[in-house]
Amino acid sequence: MKTMPYASKWQQMLTSFYDAPTSERLIAQAQADYAQFVKQHASDEYQRQQALLNGRILPGLSIYKALRDNNVSQEKALTEVETLFRGVFMRRMLQGIRLLNYLPDPFPIVKPVLKRMTIEEYLPGSQEIIADSPDCFAVNIYRCYIFDILTRHNAPELTRLYCNTDDWLSEAMPKVRWERTKTLGRGDECCDFRWCRSKK
Repeated sequence: MKTMPYASKWQQMLTSFYDAPTSERLIAQAQADYAQFVKQHASDEYQRQQALLNGRILPGLSIYKALRDNNVSQEKALTEVETLFRGVFMRRMLQGIRLLNYLPDPFPIVKPVLKRMTIEEYLPGSQEIIADSPDCFAVNIYRCYIFDILTRHNAPELTRLYCNTDDWLSEAMPKVRWERTKTLGRGDECCDFRWCRSKK
């Protein structure tokens, strides 16, 4: 059985909300759900997104489902999962960002990474590059793999937590200006991402 990423860390963090036996039970249930989800998606068409699916989407979906199945309200479950996301996803992101922030102008390094992420994390044909210059990279996303998977499993409301990770990332990288006015998760026609070199 494939082990759910972050299980040990999340079990430890859940003790901020629940007693130890309850936290252990929730993680055990999430692990079982995760294994089933992985099997369901093993033959998915978009193999390029498997790392995103197994490493981020399904772990979040699994712990959220475990909370909801144990009669935790939607808003409470979302708040708790957001705490878990901050404790794992954001911590990993910050490891590299701290080094970038020492550079006077990190945008030339950040931009190729953003372009690669656009290809790897979004479905083929779903992107429209709006700007690609030395000072700015902007792209509209018309179909979101994360939103599609969560909607398929009746948890579209969880999408906003994944959107929040973009905001956390931008807050940690003040030398790159980040803008987004629309998201598919809110019902807009696209997600409009824009990253630019910050003006001095």
